[in-house]
Amino acid sequence: MKPIHLILAAAMAVSLPSAADAQSKPGAGGRPTIDLKVCNRSGRSATVAVSYVQPGESTFINRGWYDVADGACRDLVTTDNANFYFYADATDGSGRYWKGSHTLCVEYPGPYTFYSTGGSECASGQDTRDFTAFRAEEPGTWTWTLDP
Repeated sequence: MKPIHLILAAAMAVSLPSAADAQSKPGAGGRPTIDLKVCNRSGRSATVAVSYVQPGESTFINRGWYDVADGACRDLVTTDNANFYFYADATDGSGRYWKGSHTLCVEYPGPYTFYSTGGSECASGQDTRDFTAFRAEEPGTWTWTLDP
C-alpha cells in the first residue's frame, strides 16, 4: 500500500465526534455534561455568580464574578449535575439585579471560589444573595439570558 493510502485509511479509521456526541460528552463520572452559559440582553453590563457541581464531584461550588457586557454571551462552567443556581448584579450603579429565592453566599468584590455550605451562614467577608434555581432537562449547552 502506498504511503498516501495508509494516511487516508488511518484518517478514515478515526471516528470524529458527531454533533450529538459533542453535546453529551461524558464528565469525569461518565455522566453527560451541561455547559452553563449567560447571555446579557439587559441593556447594561452585569456580573454573574454561579453555584454548581463540578463534573465527577458531589458538592456544590460557588464561583463569581463573571463579567458579561451588554449584548454579549459568556461560557461559564461545565457540570454533570442537572441542578444549578445563578445570580447577577448590574455593574452600572442602577441597583438592578437578577435573583431568585435560594440563599447562597458570595464575596465582593471577587473573584471568589469556595464550596457551598448549603445554607445562609456565611464565612467572614461573605454576604448572602438570593440565587435563582435552574434545572437542565438534557445535556449540552444551557443558557441563562439576562433580560431588562
